[in-house]
Amino acid sequence: MNAAKRKPEPPSGSTTAGFRQRAFRLGFPVFLLVAGLVGGAYYGWQRVGPQIAQGPEYVLETEQIAITPPPPWIRADIRGETIRDGGLSELSLLDRELTVKIARAFSLHTWVERVRRVKKEQANPPRVLVELVYRKPVAMVEVTMNDRPGLLPVDVYGVLLPPGDFSAEQARDYLRLSLANATPAGPVGTPWGDPRVDGAARVAAVLQDHWKPLGLYRVTVQATEAPRANPEEAVFVLTTRRGAQVLWGAAPHVDDVADVKKALGKVERLVAYVEQHGPLDGLNSEAQIDLTQTVTPGQRTANLPRRDDS
Repeated sequence: MNAAKRKPEPPSGSTTAGFRQRAFRLGFPVFLLVAGLVGGAYYGWQRVGPQIAQGPEYVLETEQIAITPPPPWIRADIRGETIRDGGLSELSLLDRELTVKIARAFSLHTWVERVRRVKKEQANPPRVLVELVYRKPVAMVEVTMNDRPGLLPVDVYGVLLPPGDFSAEQARDYLRLSLANATPAGPVGTPWGDPRVDGAARVAAVLQDHWKPLGLYRVTVQATEAPRANPEEAVFVLTTRRGAQVLWGAAPHVDDVADVKKALGKVERLVAYVEQHGPLDGLNSEAQIDLTQTVTPGQRTANLPRRDDS
């Protein structure tokens, strides 16, 4: 007689519980062993890790920090000065906050507008790549220091730049800002602290590549009561060495595309006039040009005076 094979029956509840207890008794010592190894390793690293991290083979050398090449107008040693002043000479490649410390140190340099990125690269030897955005001088503010005239450089945001990095010849390559009682509120690398300087710097930035061919020399503020009440409403005037004036109007906002486009349109009107009649410094001191008026098609070029009008 062929008897049907019986399928194995699953273990009963008591059998399953016993199986789990045996597994627990066997696994618990293993767990304790692993936990002990991990804890011991952590404790050991806490004691000897800092010594290892400070070993000479892990110290970050100057040559292992690569920065964005500075533009030609910067004469300072950006990398060397930051390492010296930021305390980066003793950093370890194993430091978890290495990139944070490097970014913070470079952001404090007077020539650095912002730190775009800091990245650790696993090369041979390892190195750190620092991407920087540098400040660019756009004008020189005329000041009086110790009863003597002087010039202080600023960028497009009105940030005071290191005057010692400019020779007398280099200072002549920038448009001048002439504003009454213009005194910086803080040290180099910080905003000037005067909305008039901020606005004049933005005007100078738009004219940066054109002021010399146009025959311009200074940016001033129109003598009205408005700037005293609200400096942001200042009306700026461009002047030549001979005193001819170009009424520019309000300063453009560099972050407003439409406003910048409008300002560039004013520059184009001046360029068109100079191409036809010659540089503005040929006009006499009574000549006045108004760029605040809207130009319509068919109107005379830039609504500017001809030589015989001046």
